[in-house]
Formats: sequence, C-alpha cells, structure tokens
Amino acid sequence: MHRKWLQFGLVALALCAFVAGPALADEGKAPDPLKALKKVTKNLVKESKSEGYNAKLAVRGGLSRKADHQLHSTTVYADYQGDIRGNVMHVPEMQVFRTPNKGAVFDGVNWAMLQARAEGKQLDRLFAFPVQLLANAIKKPKKVEWLASTEEPIVEESDEVGHTSVEKKLTIEQQYHRLRVEVPDKEALQYFVEVQNSGCLDGG
Repeated sequence: MHRKWLQFGLVALALCAFVAGPALADEGKAPDPLKALKKVTKNLVKESKSEGYNAKLAVRGGLSRKADHQLHSTTVYADYQGDIRGNVMHVPEMQVFRTPNKGAVFDGVNWAMLQARAEGKQLDRLFAFPVQLLANAIKKPKKVEWLASTEEPIVEESDEVGHTSVEKKLTIEQQYHRLRVEVPDKEALQYFVEVQNSGCLDGG
C-alpha cells in the first residue's frame, strides 16, 4: 500500500484556556488571526502557571484518498484528557504524570517509565503539550485563519400583539473564536513521523 493513501487524522484539540475575545479597532471587522493566536498563547501560558487548564485530544486514524485527508476507513480511535499546570500534565484515566521530556505511569502496583509501556509511548507521541504547540505555531505559521463560528444568533420573541421576533446579532467575540493554524511542511512532517513511530498507525 502506498504511503500517500495512508493519512492520519488528528481532530478536536480542545483547549480550556480562559481566553478573552479578540480586541478590534473597527467594529464589524475581522480581527487579525495571527495577533489573536499570539494573544491566546500568551494567555494560556499565564493561565498554565497560575490555575492550570484542561486539554482534550481526540485521535482518529485510518485510510484516506482525499486531498483534505478525510478518512473513509477509520482504524484508530484514541481519546485523551489531561490536567496541565506549568510543565506537568496529569492524565487521570491512565494514572500518568508527565513533563515535556519525561513521564511515569502507575499500573496499580508499580510505577514505570512512560516510554517503557506501549500505551505510555503512544500517549507521549500523540498528546503534545498545547502550550508547546501554540508556541511553535506562532513562530513561522504557514497559514492562520478563522473558522466558522459555532455560536447561533439569539432570537427573542415579543409578547406584544403580533408576536414579533428579534434576532440579536453575534458579537465580535462570538463570531471569531475558532482558529485554524497550518504549520510549515517540515514541522508537519516531523509531527507525522512522531505519530508513525508511536505505532498508532498500525492500531497498536
């Protein structure tokens, strides 16, 4: 099987970063996405050092023949959730404590090095620290763009005769709250190699 038919999908990295909405010079004008990304990163670093934050990662891998890498056959499912403060991540479901360079997993009896266990090695290769990802992304991003908002306009119905309804427009913060960052090809390839070396592409 040619490698070009084998694509690995990483979706839904949800960061609970407690980030305020983007500031605008002109109301109604889309904020600069790169500036917004830098602000998100700065706020997340600050939050990480004080209260910490929670990150979730859903991994779906399999086969694709499409340019957008949409999977037509999914063979790998992995879901992770970690509590992060500073440079330490706790993954409760796996009883794992880790830093960007090291980690330990508890099997109920003994502690072991994270990379010594297959499931630990997979976690370490797939679940990068969000602050590190964002810090790398703002250095030389290939493309930063806004995604469509997930917010719905609020419709208020009047109790007056005629039952008129008024639709409240979304605020700037509600319109622009999802970013998509495309990293340089070299960095994307490096991350793909990490994923491939995890053994996850083989379903194990």
